[in-house]
Amino acid sequence: MPERSDISLRALAAGAAIIVAGIALSIGAAALLATHVANVEKPQIEGAALQTAAPQDLASFTREKNARLAGSGRVDDQHVHIPIERAMRILAERRSQ
Repeated sequence: MPERSDISLRALAAGAAIIVAGIALSIGAAALLATHVANVEKPQIEGAALQTAAPQDLASFTREKNARLAGSGRVDDQHVHIPIERAMRILAERRSQ
């Protein structure tokens, strides 16, 4: 009499079929998703605007900021700006009193 095996060939085949079906389903879903992503219209991203005259732009910017630091004027109804040297002098005078 042949020995009886503890392994069921029917259960082994069913398990292998489940694994193969899962792999096939995963590959199919990935292919479907890849096709969908490839067909989606990509947003157009514009590049940064390049400066045509960087040294002149920097010089203009520096002049504007220095004029603001050295000048005075009204900011709004309640505030004014004064030259930085004058503001430092006022602060120093207040601290010495």
